Amino acid sequence: MAKSEEAVFQWVKRWWEAGERPEAELLAVIKHVRFAAMAAGFLRETVGAWPALRSGEAQSMLFNAVLPALGGTKMVPRSGFGPRLIYVVGGSWDALGGQSAVELYDPQAASWMQLAGMTAARTSHGCIALEGKLYAAGGFNAFSHKLDTAEVYDPQTDGWQPLAKMRTVRIGLGLAAVGGKAYAIGGWGGSGALDSVEAYDPQLGAWALVASMSEGRHRHASVVVDGKIYATGGATVGWVPLDMVEVYDPQVDSWQRVASMPRGLYRHAAAAMDGKIYVTGGETDQDASVNSAYVYDPQADAWTQLASMGTARNRHATASVGGKLYVFGGYGPGGAGVEDDEDDEDDEDDGHIKLSTAEVYDPASDNWTPVSSLTSERCGMVAIAL
Repeated sequence: MAKSEEAVFQWVKRWWEAGERPEAELLAVIKHVRFAAMAAGFLRETVGAWPALRSGEAQSMLFNAVLPALGGTKMVPRSGFGPRLIYVVGGSWDALGGQSAVELYDPQAASWMQLAGMTAARTSHGCIALEGKLYAAGGFNAFSHKLDTAEVYDPQTDGWQPLAKMRTVRIGLGLAAVGGKAYAIGGWGGSGALDSVEAYDPQLGAWALVASMSEGRHRHASVVVDGKIYATGGATVGWVPLDMVEVYDPQVDSWQRVASMPRGLYRHAAAAMDGKIYVTGGETDQDASVNSAYVYDPQADAWTQLASMGTARNRHATASVGGKLYVFGGYGPGGAGVEDDEDDEDDEDDGHIKLSTAEVYDPASDNWTPVSSLTSERCGMVAIAL
């Protein structure tokens, strides 16, 4: 089974180039390829550069095939397509700050594999997938220094490359990808919780400010659904938890409020699955980890409580693969503590325990099941499905 529409095209290309055939045969096959579901970079660099598709008839077919995407219509992927692997990026193992390690989890094989590490150690950072690559930004480094740096990972070469720096340092930020750009949302800056948002354009290689949120927040979670970015919860100055949810529309460069979460949370995790947003764990105003799980339906603008996780977690990571939600590591139960330093990420003395355990949620049965643990206890990392 092919992993993506891009893989289908590559198969057709190999088939065609393996022997001489009439163009009519190629066009008969190519009309079944869903070009509108492909990444823009692949369309431009691979599809557009193939000489076999340069005839007038082929160009017309291509134009009509990508028209739904140009018009903003969402193309439904083929059954079985979608992310198959989960990258767990950065995080913290000890009190020395961030780590650069990256690991790959295969849910089908229940196996872990070590990949090339980032150019900088990071924890409480942001990481997203954009056109087949991973982008990481901000966070703390190995010496707990706040970062404004960013970098990109190419799975084809298993290598990281530095990018232009953000306009400000950001820890506990949200990072989201939409419309071919990466958006760095809020976080803790030099002296407080940020409401500012900046967008990175890979074509220009630069960051630019866009519309700000209505309130500064850090340690929140940002998720993209149907081309819009949802910023959920987080904390303000003084670690006051927020239940507020705002949605950003890049088409009009503006934020607006939607239904609040059932409770104020920060250091929670969120992932999109089947057009909905799943929020897990986090901390409350009691400064304690929770095992709660909620789902938000943007169409109904409503939240629903789900079955609780097997373990309470905060600063954990989550990603969706194959219609299921995977949760990894974080801080688990162990007592409450008070954080006096806004920038402090070392909670070992407050009784929290770093976790290596992982679990998966099946929405069909509303049930959580343990899965293969991380290779070591870890928190403050990000999980990305690709």
